Amino acid sequence: MKIMRNLLIMTFTVGFLLFVPNIDKNTHTGIYDDEVFAENNQNSPLLPVKKEEEIVVYKKDIIVHSEQLKGGPKNDTEESRPVGRLVPKKQEIPTQDVVDKYLKEGKKYEARNILSDLFLNKKIPEKQKEIKEQLDKLNEELIFSPLPSPDATIYTVQPGDVLARIAKRYNTNYELIMKMNGKDPNRLNIGDQLKILTGKTKILISKSDYTLTLLLNEYYVKQYRIATGKNNKTPVGTFEVKNKMKEPAWYSPDGGVFPYGHKENILGTRWIGFKDKPDLRGYGIHGTTQPETIGTESSNGCIRMLNSDVEELYDFVTLNTEIVIQR
Repeated sequence: MKIMRNLLIMTFTVGFLLFVPNIDKNTHTGIYDDEVFAENNQNSPLLPVKKEEEIVVYKKDIIVHSEQLKGGPKNDTEESRPVGRLVPKKQEIPTQDVVDKYLKEGKKYEARNILSDLFLNKKIPEKQKEIKEQLDKLNEELIFSPLPSPDATIYTVQPGDVLARIAKRYNTNYELIMKMNGKDPNRLNIGDQLKILTGKTKILISKSDYTLTLLLNEYYVKQYRIATGKNNKTPVGTFEVKNKMKEPAWYSPDGGVFPYGHKENILGTRWIGFKDKPDLRGYGIHGTTQPETIGTESSNGCIRMLNSDVEELYDFVTLNTEIVIQR
């Protein structure tokens, strides 16, 4: 009986060993019934496989193919490096050669955009004046002429069209449409081709430089000289246009209302008012009867411009145009 019992135990043991799953000591992975069992279930996927080379394992939270491990172990630095991430190249500042190349190819819009970035961000400080001159020359055609450009659309006048309605449709001013196209507002004919600027206008004001820069779709259009508030009265921050007025009356902070043309009225020919903020009321951009003050701190807090400049700006600006005032 004792011999028979020992024989049964040996037979059972041998049979059990014949069915133990095959263990691959290199990958610590067992293959049984076409499934992958890892030593640590939290760090290993449970995926069906058909061939040994298709085994997927985890390596410091990065999924890799078993083929990638055959080249031998790698150091911690290599293992921790993100898979597939490209090291960004150092961006180079576009040079004048790039601008000249675009100009030779007739790509004035692209050249203007590069110059705009260089100028607004002062990437080549020693060439600011030269870059501004190039920008102004390019924009004479791209912005201020009737020639087509990517900043604009060409509209064909239809029967029943009214200038004010056309301008409203494109969120612009009919005065700008007329000036840009050299048209008389009283002689609009069916079939006329009108260049209309499209996009968003924006104003940047630098108190330290005494400049106001007009942008269209974030690109430079034109820059003007200004005067700011004495004793640093001009606030900094972001504002929006609330109203516009031609030949405005002046409400003096010392009392009294002076109509346009009165010798005490210092507002000039145009007024562009800002939306009020708490403790910031009555600010705006306007012309002046004192052109000699441009480039100084001389106003009561508003932005002064030459009358000819503010009249040009006035035609670009619409209600809700953003104004950013910086130190």
